[in-house]
Amino acid sequence: LSASGGVSFADFAKLAPLDAVAAVPIAGWLQILFAAGAFEATAYHRQYNLGGRVPGDYGFDPLQFTKGESMDSDKMKSMRLKEIKNGRVAMITIAGWAAGEAIPGAFPIWHP
Repeated sequence: LSASGGVSFADFAKLAPLDAVAAVPIAGWLQILFAAGAFEATAYHRQYNLGGRVPGDYGFDPLQFTKGESMDSDKMKSMRLKEIKNGRVAMITIAGWAAGEAIPGAFPIWHP
């Protein structure tokens, strides 16, 4: 992971999840920030400067779910709504996971 920092992937396997996040070197966080920022800047440019795009339409559809469909069709509106709901459930799940790791007993049901 970082030869100069002396951190390997095997070291991360031994850590608890939140400890592993804290062990990532600053250079790793800068790489993540740069990559996410570049992606968001591209999405912003496509949506607001080029116009005519729907949020989330990046033109990447390898399984061709949207082949021949308009973004305003009922099928696409339903798929976009499902994706938003899926994202919301994922955010709640991550918040629950983080709370369970950071605060012992925060999660009412035991989990391994």
